[in-house]
Amino acid sequence: MRNQERVPRTYELMTVLHPEVPEESLPGELDRISGFITTAGGSIIETLQDSPWGRRRLAYPIRSGGRDVRDGYYTVWHFNLGPGHIDDVERELKLDAQVIRYLVVSWEPKPVDEKAAEQAEIDAENAAAEAYAAAQAAAAEAPVEASAVVSVASEDVRQELVAEDEATDIVAASLAAAEADAASLTDQAEALEASGAELAVEAVAAVEDRAELEQQAATALEQATEAANTEPPAGAIRADGADCPDDYPVKGNASSMLYHSPGSPSYGRTNPEYCFASVESAEAAGFKPTKYEAAHDEHQ
Repeated sequence: MRNQERVPRTYELMTVLHPEVPEESLPGELDRISGFITTAGGSIIETLQDSPWGRRRLAYPIRSGGRDVRDGYYTVWHFNLGPGHIDDVERELKLDAQVIRYLVVSWEPKPVDEKAAEQAEIDAENAAAEAYAAAQAAAAEAPVEASAVVSVASEDVRQELVAEDEATDIVAASLAAAEADAASLTDQAEALEASGAELAVEAVAAVEDRAELEQQAATALEQATEAANTEPPAGAIRADGADCPDDYPVKGNASSMLYHSPGSPSYGRTNPEYCFASVESAEAAGFKPTKYEAAHDEHQ
């Protein structure tokens, strides 16, 4: 039994670094965390710090250094280590002042289902678009007050008059409900971690997916309150409904910063905020292609 307990196992570690860590210091901070694992006798399989990881908005504020922070630098580590040495790694993580949150779970690699990934991307965009549309509808129904009238000129669309204070209260209430739900899920995860129980990878993934969707919805709600004062990017017009005119055929989703050109599978299901004259103008405005668009370009 003793020999079996010493057999290395595969783990996943997620760390969230303080947002005030300078960008030039990030490689050194990540090397230090790698050192915690290797010093304990582990071997690192991979380190993930690119999209969807990297600097991200937190689902709710975290108290660190005497103040609340709303952003963090996410990194995911996959590594092999004997179960008896996990406590050594966690002890070092707790002492590291730059690590504001971490989570260690057992991990087993799973093959990537490209269709499922594309569907998840579509679902996330649809959820964000629905939240954006709901916020606009709520703002349009709010009573008009003379002290909070915003007027935006458009070639084809006239902005309805809304009461800014009422719209802000509606958006704040939606955000508070989403953040309270996310906070409850996080408290459950931390309680299991403190008790030493192992979290199932599927459960953690479900929490992360839900938090990601909530974050996208919250971002869309925030963008809805500012959309009336935002000028369209160069080479684009503001979308009027779900369809774009023939001379501006490329759809742009502001919540996900992705564009969809005619012929892509998700084009008909996308409710755009902007319509671009071309793919080049969308990319110049900072919008990126979907996985289908990128794969299609590679095969041209």
